[in-house]
Amino acid sequence: MFMRNIQFVNGYFYHIINRGVDKRRIFQDQRDYLRFYASLYFFNNPDFHFDGGIKVDPLLSNGTFPLLSNGLVSIASFCLMPNHFHMLLKQNSEAGISTFMHRVSSGYSKYFNRKYERKGNLFEGQFKAVLMKRDAQFEHLPRYVHLNVLDLTDLNWRDGKIEDWGRAEKFLEEYPWSSHNAYLGKPQQLPVVEKSIMGEIFDTPERYMKFLKEWSGRNI
Repeated sequence: MFMRNIQFVNGYFYHIINRGVDKRRIFQDQRDYLRFYASLYFFNNPDFHFDGGIKVDPLLSNGTFPLLSNGLVSIASFCLMPNHFHMLLKQNSEAGISTFMHRVSSGYSKYFNRKYERKGNLFEGQFKAVLMKRDAQFEHLPRYVHLNVLDLTDLNWRDGKIEDWGRAEKFLEEYPWSSHNAYLGKPQQLPVVEKSIMGEIFDTPERYMKFLKEWSGRNI
């Protein structure tokens, strides 16, 4: 069950979710997704100073980016959907998750309101979170987070009946705003997801894909 005002503990993983107020779209175009995605990297750096926004182009034009050694959180997986997002986060420092989520949400809200000439809250309120208490939860969560993008298709994934797996797999790989492809070993535009954590969950891309396909009842 998702809870608000949870007391986060260092070293533990939490499933984080938030959505647009009144279930409104929070990403109107691909640049909005890119802006939010970039904030997952830059706002995770406690030494990154910002004025409520990120100018994406100058930052991304600087070339390669190192994995953060002092991130507020470790990001194990994420998925950005038109009106909400999911993340699996580990807190690395005191109030790390709360600080990170405030920076991301506040910065993106200011960007969105300025771009679309609107006022008021963009998100439904404070994000919701649930502690991953068992190894089974920790392993299952990335699969659930990544499969969420299939809500954008007519594939009946939530009932565990993905009959056209080839079509589902193609859609997952072509969707740029989740960590699915990172789990397949493909390069990330920014080192948002920590590979060491992925390795703790799935030691190979093949094992990840096998576990993913088990949702559809396929014995692969």
